[in-house]
Amino acid sequence: MTSKQNSAFHEGEKSFHRSLGMEKRMDEIGQRMIRDHMPDQHRDFFAQLPMIHICVLDGAGHPHAILRVGNPGFVSSPDEYTLIIDSEPLIGEPENLQFEEGSKISIVGVEFATRRRNRLNATISEYANNRIIMKVDQSFGNCPKYIQIRNMFPPEDKETKSEFLTTSIIGQSEREIIQSVDTLFIASRAPVIDDDPRNGVDINHRGGNPGLIEILNEKTIQFPDYLGNNIFNTFGNIIGDPRVGIQMIDFETGTLLNLKGRAEIIILDDEFDRNPDMGRRVKITIETITIATSTLPFKPQFISWSPMLPGR
Repeated sequence: MTSKQNSAFHEGEKSFHRSLGMEKRMDEIGQRMIRDHMPDQHRDFFAQLPMIHICVLDGAGHPHAILRVGNPGFVSSPDEYTLIIDSEPLIGEPENLQFEEGSKISIVGVEFATRRRNRLNATISEYANNRIIMKVDQSFGNCPKYIQIRNMFPPEDKETKSEFLTTSIIGQSEREIIQSVDTLFIASRAPVIDDDPRNGVDINHRGGNPGLIEILNEKTIQFPDYLGNNIFNTFGNIIGDPRVGIQMIDFETGTLLNLKGRAEIIILDDEFDRNPDMGRRVKITIETITIATSTLPFKPQFISWSPMLPGR
């Protein structure tokens, strides 16, 4: 990282590192792995993807996890500090998202066929005609853990009968999707949003076996925190601002389920030594649910489960 900051992490992230006795170690790792530019391999990586996962805020400052798709090349990079996304919103995407100049944005690209994953936190420099131009704040790679291998095909030019509905509770159709998915994305935000590259928004992947997400009641879900790379961007954000957005993907039907809510980190001390489940849970209290059916313009082909999953 070219910045002269003492740490690549904001105070919420640092406080979680501190609670685990790894603040100094993570500061050293952050200085090495978090950059203010994209290496060429990341630029090439993003450009070959048919889908990209995005976090942006709405007008009230609440983070949302959204998905944009396109033929490979719909994400491009003219230089190491700039990324461009050219795509139309999918059905069900909120209408009041902050895409204007100066707004914060985060993306994670996942190449499901190889389990590669790279992240970018950025600031929007221009937005017009569904074209998002962003400047890099932080760029870094992530480990391949818990990503299921699927072949992703470019979008097809065909009509799909997509529709969406919004509710505030988990009904039977929502329950069926939640209990079947093995992949979700969680969007979060720093408590302060400003010009500091550490103070922005974040989106990241979570994967597991079907049933990963536990339904506690019609307004509450939770899922485990598996052993990862210990960066804790999401947890560091939740400590300071509990607002989150969740997007679940039903790859079989092409349906997207989005939750808007508030998160709480649950520590189960008696389970802390379990592996890979570290005795932590993310508990979400739901405000709204949106289901967009038959939204993906392609059907990924399942290949295999991540070998890191419990029981695999």
